[in-house]
Amino acid sequence: MTETERKKKLGPYKRAVLEATERSGAVRTEEDGMVLYKYSGYEAYKDVQISGNKAKLRMQFVKESHIVILSDYITQNLGEVSFAICHGTRRGAEQAWFRDNLNDSANVIGTEISDTASQFANTVQWDFHETNPEWSNQADFIYSNSWDHAFEPEKAFLAWIDALRPGGLLLLDHSKGQSPDAANPLDPFGITFERLVQFFEERFGDYGELKDAIDTRKQNKEYRARVLVFEKSS
Repeated sequence: MTETERKKKLGPYKRAVLEATERSGAVRTEEDGMVLYKYSGYEAYKDVQISGNKAKLRMQFVKESHIVILSDYITQNLGEVSFAICHGTRRGAEQAWFRDNLNDSANVIGTEISDTASQFANTVQWDFHETNPEWSNQADFIYSNSWDHAFEPEKAFLAWIDALRPGGLLLLDHSKGQSPDAANPLDPFGITFERLVQFFEERFGDYGELKDAIDTRKQNKEYRARVLVFEKSS
């Protein structure tokens, strides 16, 4: 069996990870409760992420039932939403589901580093590590299940906090897919939930505070996750 034939037998996710491993030159680094792959440079990271996006374009990880739960939480804690951002949404499902389940005037957009962003409604092409001055202090909430694609997580989270309005909420899913064991050159950041909490307490305490996590592992069997909730200071 040739290498090409072997790759074709893999599913889209495993094939994307294999190709990312072959082309990225990323080096695994590890500390207590956290794994981070480091690339040879930004272009290598960007190339891997765009290729991985296109390889997984038909895949959808988050379920609508999870977004319904988060929408109820957001409505209860924030009231009506004016503007919100979902980072790393690929096909744009998350922002569409939030729009369906929040108030009618909620403008929820998604970001994606790949040029495929133009194919999906309410999606903009953007590297989520970068601060966007047009979004600063504007978002009622920011949501992501794709934060494990960050190669500089502190930079990414600071950009997201910058976009939150005072009192706004950052919601980060954490499932088995974001654990240290799951990290790879395509999903370079893996961390335990406890270490993620500590990471926020240590790095971002000057910007806000952690709220009680949302634990959907028993409530929603089709998408088991804990959601870290960070509130920006008023």
